[in-house]
Amino acid sequence: MRQLIKKLLPNLLLVKLKCFISHFHQKTQPFFALSPFLTRLYFAFFNSAYQREQFSTLQGMLTYNKRIKSTREQSNPLLRRNIHRIEKGLIMRPLREVFALEYIEETQKAYELAYQSSTHQSEELAWAKSVLTKYYETVSLERSSLLTRLANEFSQLNQVDSSNVQYSNKTPYKHQELASNPLTFEQFSRFIDMRRSTRWFKQTPVCRNKLKQAITLASQAPSACNRQPYEFYVVDQQPLLSQVSKLAIGGAGFASNIPCLIAIIGDYSCYEHERDRHVIYIDASLAAMQFMQALPTLGLASCPMNWPELNVIDTKIARLLKLPNYKKTIMLIAVGEPELDGGIPYSQKKSAEQLVHFVDTV
Repeated sequence: MRQLIKKLLPNLLLVKLKCFISHFHQKTQPFFALSPFLTRLYFAFFNSAYQREQFSTLQGMLTYNKRIKSTREQSNPLLRRNIHRIEKGLIMRPLREVFALEYIEETQKAYELAYQSSTHQSEELAWAKSVLTKYYETVSLERSSLLTRLANEFSQLNQVDSSNVQYSNKTPYKHQELASNPLTFEQFSRFIDMRRSTRWFKQTPVCRNKLKQAITLASQAPSACNRQPYEFYVVDQQPLLSQVSKLAIGGAGFASNIPCLIAIIGDYSCYEHERDRHVIYIDASLAAMQFMQALPTLGLASCPMNWPELNVIDTKIARLLKLPNYKKTIMLIAVGEPELDGGIPYSQKKSAEQLVHFVDTV
């Protein structure tokens, strides 16, 4: 529609139209900002900036309801969330004799669906089984007829388990069992300095196995209820690479030099409620940073690229990557072997004094 308007209207009229629209928003925004209700009216009738996010969120909620009832999925977001909730209950102090009553039945039903599936990821199933086993060994079954029944059903299901999946060592453990830290603060500081946004790469293919190694480490990043609502789409083949590179506003001036792009994709179908719509950004950003920090250890460099909320480019990249409506591009990351004489901006960072606020009690 925009392209059609640009073709039909003279440039001078287009400039005047843009000025009028800008003036309208400047004059009306103070009124619509007076209350949340008026703000909703403004974005409903005069500004469609949030329209795609709302559409994707609702599509994700609908898909979530299908996913949690399906035996064809590799992962069940309800199962992942609730197993993690049970894990947290198992490490609480003091440990309660009975907990998770409000969601243990739906958790076990989700486990049974995963158990019946031929496509469900074995590691997720193994984790769920080991945590549920620990749960029924820990809680006081005699305190609840529901727990007694579910524990018996769980035991009967596992008695006929003929798989070779290993279920050990997937329950909560003590902090002292973590690997010891091999780095001092100074060593880690030098390592962090190694990762700088690199825009000039050698024109050689990026090893896909190295990318998988880095993504494996990225998957260890914290994630709300361990749902990990993100995926890494690797774009390293032409002409798609060139098409996607040109979409990134942050790629101006060096898009043609990028040998590989990683699109971090958020998945709204991991959530039942719209209240969680921002978690895809939080979790994906944590994973993206860990991914970029892993790359220098593999001889690779990276540059996260600006990806503003614009319906036009969101629609274009969704079409190029064949994304369903409930998935959204969160950011692009350029990856490649660094050109050793390529320039890197100094990018002075804010000090801790500028960034930190110690909040004292009243």
